[in-house]
Amino acid sequence: MKLSFVLIALFCVSAINARAIKVSNPFAKIFINFVQGWIEKFEEKIPAWNGSASLEKNVLIFVDESLKAGVLPGWNPDYSLDDNIVQVLETFMRSLQIQELDETKSVTEALNILVFHFLGKVPFLSISEDELQDIHDQIVRNAIEALNAPELIECPECDVKKSVGDNLAALADAVVAKAELDPNVSLEEAVNQIIKNALADVDLPGFSPSHTLKENVIDFLENLFNFLSIFNQEVNYD
Repeated sequence: MKLSFVLIALFCVSAINARAIKVSNPFAKIFINFVQGWIEKFEEKIPAWNGSASLEKNVLIFVDESLKAGVLPGWNPDYSLDDNIVQVLETFMRSLQIQELDETKSVTEALNILVFHFLGKVPFLSISEDELQDIHDQIVRNAIEALNAPELIECPECDVKKSVGDNLAALADAVVAKAELDPNVSLEEAVNQIIKNALADVDLPGFSPSHTLKENVIDFLENLFNFLSIFNQEVNYD
């Protein structure tokens, strides 16, 4: 690869002013750096979100305040709790405004779209289309394997071959059933309990509800890239 890519990689990595990236491959460092910056911009757009607070605390505050104000995107007080969970998640996905991404796509198709979207925004200036395709394919393949792992999500009806909408409905049913909610609790209390249960059930290396959103995403990506064989190969920069 051209020397220009090495210089760009070193510049991008040295520009990180938050946590150090714990991967050695320049491709992975640039991608993680890009995602880190994207998260910071994303957090700035969320009302009352504190980038230094835990993911659980931020999500609970955001949902509580939005419910009280009646402005939670996708929420309809006339819908059941599980239907509202689906509507909120689908509305959030559409708010990302990623071309061709919607709830009618299968989970596998959605992953392909998401990975292509983010890889397309990273300055891999000297990578061939075949190399970029290899990176894309391995990320998607490992993500699917992770989603299929029974210890990750307790959702027997979830299937990556089914649509995102069908999977969200199945997931909402599963989390509501598992919560065993007291019918006498308020709507806010029920939602809070489901959020806490859902975050506690996420079984990903390095993930913790007590970590920030950025810490969780970066830890996940670092584990992912260290696992992917394509990023552990020796790179020739000549």
